[in-house]
Parts: sequence; C-alpha cells; structure tokens
Amino acid sequence: MSKHLIILPCHSIWTPGATLGELRDEWSLVSFQIEGYDHLCFKDHILKSLNILEQDKDATLIISGGQTKQESGPISEALSYYQLATKLTNDIELVRRINTEEFARDSFENVIFLLCRYFELHKTYPEKITIVGFEFKRQRFLENHLKQALSFSRDVNYVGNAPTPKDLDEEGQINYFQDLEQQEYKHAVLHFEKDWYGIRSPLLDKKMKRDPFSRYHGYCQSNPKLAKFLVAISDQENQEENLRSNESIQSLLNDFT
Repeated sequence: MSKHLIILPCHSIWTPGATLGELRDEWSLVSFQIEGYDHLCFKDHILKSLNILEQDKDATLIISGGQTKQESGPISEALSYYQLATKLTNDIELVRRINTEEFARDSFENVIFLLCRYFELHKTYPEKITIVGFEFKRQRFLENHLKQALSFSRDVNYVGNAPTPKDLDEEGQINYFQDLEQQEYKHAVLHFEKDWYGIRSPLLDKKMKRDPFSRYHGYCQSNPKLAKFLVAISDQENQEENLRSNESIQSLLNDFT
C-alpha cells in the first residue's frame, strides 16, 4: 500500500525529440527559462523523481501540470513529462507507480490537487511527501503552501536543483542568482504570504492565463469532504465582492491532514 507521495511539479511542455529533453527546441519555454538552461533542470527533476520512486516501493509519483499553453494545444504539462519519464526508464513496474494530475496551474494547485489525486488513487492521504523541484522554490512549497495554507504536519522532504546559466561569466552568474531570488520573493512568496490560496490578483490572474482551454477538475466529487474548501478556492467563487479571508477558507479543510 502506498504511503509516500512524490510530487513533481511541471514547468513546461515537452515534445518528443531525438535527445530526450536535452535540446531547448523540445520544450515550450518562456524567455526567463532560456538563460538558465531550465529545460535541463526539468529533465533532472524527472530523473530525480524516478530515482526516489525506485528506492521506495511504497511510493507513488504523481506529475502535476495542466494544459497551460494555447500554442501547444490541449496537451498537459503532466502528460508530456510522463511521456518523457517512460522513455527514461525501462522498468515497467516503476512506470505503473507513476500517475498524472492534469489541472494544476500554479504551485499551490500542484500541492492541493496532487493530494486530491493521491486520494483518488489510494482513498487516503500520504504519510510522507517528497517534492522535487527548483531549490529557489523551497520556501514557497514548504512554508507557504504546506505549512501556512494547509497546516500539513506529516513528514515532508524537498529535493531541489538550480538552473545552470553557463553562458554567463562569474559576475553574470552571481547577478543571475541574486535576481532569481528577488523575483521569486517579489512575484510569488510575497503574494502567497498574503493570499494563501491564490484567490486574488495577481495570483488569480496568472492562473486564468494558464488555462486557455477552460479545464476544471472533478475533485469535489472524488473527495466530498474537501468539496467546500475546493469550491472556496475556485475561480468561479472568487469575485472581488465575495472574497473570503484566509482563515475562513482554512477552516473548511475538515481535519484534512
């Protein structure tokens, strides 16, 4: 029986190619992902996740990311990562413990929707979570999402890596990473500290832009105990005139953990 959830948040959409993720052209990248060779980090995230999955027979790997890019068509980030993952291992039994979550549009949804997807699969919540992602996003996931927003108190581990801006000189790289930390705080951490569930602008605006195909999950049906909470953080519920406080939304978690 699975007790361990490995969370793999997606950052792009991979298109099958000869190098299995080594070339930029195989990925749908935005401008800020190019300088740091972020696509190599994405592949490394997958490889790290597979390694953790292989080491723990009680683990389930779930890859999370929605259909975020109009130009890529209705192909989810999660499905594209899954396709690459199955090409990076020949272990059929390992692949059977990999699943996808294809509705998340930001890092908080990566966490809550993945827990809901895990519940769909196992009818319980994990005793342990491992998140594989960028090191500079550690605080956002552990402090803002799991601790602050969800009060998740079970065993949590974070495995991080960093971009490799190898075309820059030493001073350029120092400036690159300083700017990366500043941008992470300014555009993510600072907002999630105030808006735990991403229901206000600018976090809500970002999610709306990442949903060009107007998809909506079914977790209210598969996890009815969380239905009121999931409705409270939904786009439809959150118009400026009826926004709820962080604390009132958190009260709907119903002993979630």
